[in-house]
Amino acid sequence: MIKVNTLTEEEIRAIGEAFADFTYAENEKGMLAYYPDRDAVRDYICDYTRASLKAGRLYSSSERHEAYIAFRFSEDKVPLGAGWIMLTSLIKHLGFRGTIRFMKKASASGMSYEDKLKKEKKPCIVVGMVAVTKPFQGQGYMRKVLQIAFDEGEKRKVPVVLETDAFLKRDKYIHLGMKCVGERKFDEGSYLYELVKEAT
Repeated sequence: MIKVNTLTEEEIRAIGEAFADFTYAENEKGMLAYYPDRDAVRDYICDYTRASLKAGRLYSSSERHEAYIAFRFSEDKVPLGAGWIMLTSLIKHLGFRGTIRFMKKASASGMSYEDKLKKEKKPCIVVGMVAVTKPFQGQGYMRKVLQIAFDEGEKRKVPVVLETDAFLKRDKYIHLGMKCVGERKFDEGSYLYELVKEAT
């Protein structure tokens, strides 16, 4: 496990580009249901990467940085600086009204699997982002980087939970050992699929 403490702006942009360069299935919008275009999605993921760095929650597959994963232990507090980055990013890309609309849609979509576990007083590892940079896609690095979170779940004896916005991504995570435990509809063509990997 390689903990990432610093990144160049070029490396941060490469993460955003890798995440945003995804072709959704027909009638599926994913994050594009709320963001104006792929550039805005890329910029949001860049901000998420900066927030994860500030919070000390970003890891890489190796010193070569082929792939990245951001995760946290559910009982840890979100550092104020990291939370501020994400709030200002939402407002910057969605506008104030768009941010409120997004939050209302999220609330109306039902309780997340993480919140259900929290209600049952069951801690977990929460994966917020997985990205394989373009030169290394299709070479098994998603499995390698996801294993970092799985190992942390095994170490703590807690499940690893993750949400994704496309059924092709969902199926990939299932192939890598996770189980789909629900889906939440945000809008027409916009869903969040909830996945879990239980500790053994």
